[in-house]
Amino acid sequence: MTTLMVQTNRLLDNFKRIKKAAGSDIIPVLSGNGSGFGDTAIASILKDYVGMVAVSRIEEAVRIKTSDRMLEVLLLTPYSTEEEVRSIIEYDITATVASNDSAVLLSGIAEQAGKQARAHLKFDIGAGFFGFTPPEAAKAAQTIKYLKNIDITGVYTETAPKSGKKLARMQYESFLGILQTLSREGLTYGMAHIAADETALMYPWMRMDAVRVSNSLYGRLNVKDKWGLDKVGRLVSNVCDMRWVRAGTTIGEQRVKIRSNKLVAAVPVGYADGLLISSDKGHSIFGGRKSYCDMSGRRVRIIGRPGYTTTHIDITGMDCSVGDMVSFDVSPYYINPLIRREYV
Repeated sequence: MTTLMVQTNRLLDNFKRIKKAAGSDIIPVLSGNGSGFGDTAIASILKDYVGMVAVSRIEEAVRIKTSDRMLEVLLLTPYSTEEEVRSIIEYDITATVASNDSAVLLSGIAEQAGKQARAHLKFDIGAGFFGFTPPEAAKAAQTIKYLKNIDITGVYTETAPKSGKKLARMQYESFLGILQTLSREGLTYGMAHIAADETALMYPWMRMDAVRVSNSLYGRLNVKDKWGLDKVGRLVSNVCDMRWVRAGTTIGEQRVKIRSNKLVAAVPVGYADGLLISSDKGHSIFGGRKSYCDMSGRRVRIIGRPGYTTTHIDITGMDCSVGDMVSFDVSPYYINPLIRREYV
């Protein structure tokens, strides 16, 4: 059976390395089904080590809160319709507030329910993400101070993708100015957070009270890894058939011509399952000229590219049998959600 194997010991080791290096609270971001690893499962693994996890969609937040009502979940996307806000209140989700209107709505519905709503304020510092703008900070503070049923427990922003040091510093200084304005207006805002995976790694001065992490938990960074993280996740399947193929025969959907007699194994997994080939530019169906998988501790050549549901590998000279395990380095983002996850 094809399975995404999740090495929980590596996940926890990565978390501890990040926590030690950052010196701040860590907020795991479990958006996109926990980056493909399973949001409720990863939340359960990390719950004893964190005070909060974050997600992007309300259905993700509800799913995690249904699984564990005691774990605080920060919803990073601002929702401003009555139906969604009622769900936020019902499930005790920490909301993101990005406008005065949404703050008023959140407080009003919380008052109707006889509850206090928790929220983080979100600011857009010119990175193109939704939120209050810096000039709106004073007005936001003045409005929220008088809303009885909303508790602001944090304030955050996001930096522009691939920010160089100069731009990152400008965004950081802008965020500091927002925090100063909130304090000057008498608003107690709790934790402040701006840095995510790569910015936390590259710019220690951006770590503040908390760091939001996702890719780094799984050892998959877009910058040079200075923390010694281990990759988490292998797509595992088994040889379903094997045969000798004569020179000149074509194999697979791409009809790759075999230049010499080879022993070929078929593995029932392909890009329909999310098997994309790793390269310096990321993961894609096409990959580079040569791609490999692992079998019995050895690197094995993939013939051509993965097919839609079947991938062929060259096992010439190997002691191999039907049923032997084959594993692939994959980006879990793309793994079909119907593929079984196993936490080992």
